[in-house]
Amino acid sequence: MISMRRTRRGVSEVVATLALVAITLAAMAIYVQAFNTYFAGETGLLTGIFRMGSEQNYERLSIIYVFQNDTRLGDAHLYVSVYNYGARNATIVKIVLDASTLEYSPSMVRTGELVVLKLNQTVSVNTVHVISIITERNNVISTQFRL
Repeated sequence: MISMRRTRRGVSEVVATLALVAITLAAMAIYVQAFNTYFAGETGLLTGIFRMGSEQNYERLSIIYVFQNDTRLGDAHLYVSVYNYGARNATIVKIVLDASTLEYSPSMVRTGELVVLKLNQTVSVNTVHVISIITERNNVISTQFRL
């Protein structure tokens, strides 16, 4: 008697190779898409950072003069004259005087404009003080003065 045995055959080499190539191509396509998406986002972020840096370069402020009216009067104030000689309008958002932040509502200094800032602050006479102006674009303009 002849016995017929059924032998199990595996997947042919051609089919296995085609399946492996298809899986590899699909994985590579997903990887390339993720890679492109990631760097497209990073490029956008880097472009924004460089653009912000160039905007900072166009903003040029200078503290021209600092003075204070007579403190013997009941309503003494500190006045700061600021000139914008840059190519962009600047918005002053914070003023720091001798390491303490003053209450100040933001104000814009247009290109080519001289603005006098009135601060509800007095300082002692014949003492060196430091005043810093911080803009919306995070530029810091500082100077020392003595009244």
